[in-house]
Amino acid sequence: MVYWRMQLHPSDSAQSVSHTMKSLGLGYIGLDFADPPGDLTDFDRDNIPAGQRDYWEFAHTMSEGDLVLVIAHHYPCALVRVSGPYNYIRAPHQELGVWFRHFRRVEVLSYYADHVTNPAKWEQTKMTDTISVLHTTTSKSFTLIKRWASAVGV
Repeated sequence: MVYWRMQLHPSDSAQSVSHTMKSLGLGYIGLDFADPPGDLTDFDRDNIPAGQRDYWEFAHTMSEGDLVLVIAHHYPCALVRVSGPYNYIRAPHQELGVWFRHFRRVEVLSYYADHVTNPAKWEQTKMTDTISVLHTTTSKSFTLIKRWASAVGV
């Protein structure tokens, strides 16, 4: 099992929580590109813009069973478990209810506001990228996932 952290909003920080909650409510996490390359399974990692190469990992490295810390406005929002393979659609469909073309099905394990009910005790987890695989076991995000997963019986 691999740990990840991710934001779920387009370049619209004023709607970050709205996009995040809609996506999670539908059971999906996802991302998109400013200049879409298409299905990431058809691309070599080196052919994606350097600042978005972590997106390739979403399609090729992320696996069912991995845990993802979903971040909104630099605070934990939800802990989810990946429950489906990488999917790509050419154009987002309004009936699907999500804005992204690259997505995976997830199971929401817990919402942070239900896990830590006092907002004064929320841990800030600054995030400036869209998605990151967590390699450092002592990082703030990694240790948060580990504690939280244990608390919800994962």
